[in-house]
Amino acid sequence: MSNGFKFELMAAGRPKKIINWDEVDYLLEADCEGTEIAAHLGMHRNVLYERCKTEKKCNFSEYLQEKKSKGNSLIKVKQFEAAVKDKDKTMLVWLGKQRLGQKDKQELDATNKNTIEYKNVSKQFPEK
Repeated sequence: MSNGFKFELMAAGRPKKIINWDEVDYLLEADCEGTEIAAHLGMHRNVLYERCKTEKKCNFSEYLQEKKSKGNSLIKVKQFEAAVKDKDKTMLVWLGKQRLGQKDKQELDATNKNTIEYKNVSKQFPEK
């Protein structure tokens, strides 16, 4: 028998929090961890991880890797631009060491078994 009233069954627990995935993406690109992001959003990390599975259709670790890689590439581009476009000599030297395996050249002068002298013979990049 119906008495004319309709009732909706409500799920037990807290209301579902809306996740701003653009904010999560930005924080991941900035190298934040899932636990940090969950705390920032005011939720338990497991909630964030489960919502990633349901809303993004992948595990959080996969999602994290993708976004961190994007953040890393953005940093590399800015460093490259600082070195090449802005002609930042320090950044040029640093990139040369990091990417090309360049290093400050040091000569070893062993004139005596007990005496070793290092001479720093670093070269500067020519001005363009």
